Amino acid sequence: MNIIQMMNQFRQNPMAMLSKRFNIPQNMANDPNAIIQHLMNTGQISQDMYNRANQQFKQMKNNNMM
Repeated sequence: MNIIQMMNQFRQNPMAMLSKRFNIPQNMANDPNAIIQHLMNTGQISQDMYNRANQQFKQMKNNNMM
């Protein structure tokens, strides 16, 4: 699966994609900020990981990949 396919799947169903990799309570499914906070609070991602991912998404958006 290439990055474009992954991004398309993520756009279609972000919770399904995230649930494959992370432990996220179902009651947070519609609150991206709560999901990010939960992942950081539980040590599933670090601040640095979040910052790098956010930077990559911004670059992709600026390059019209999203």
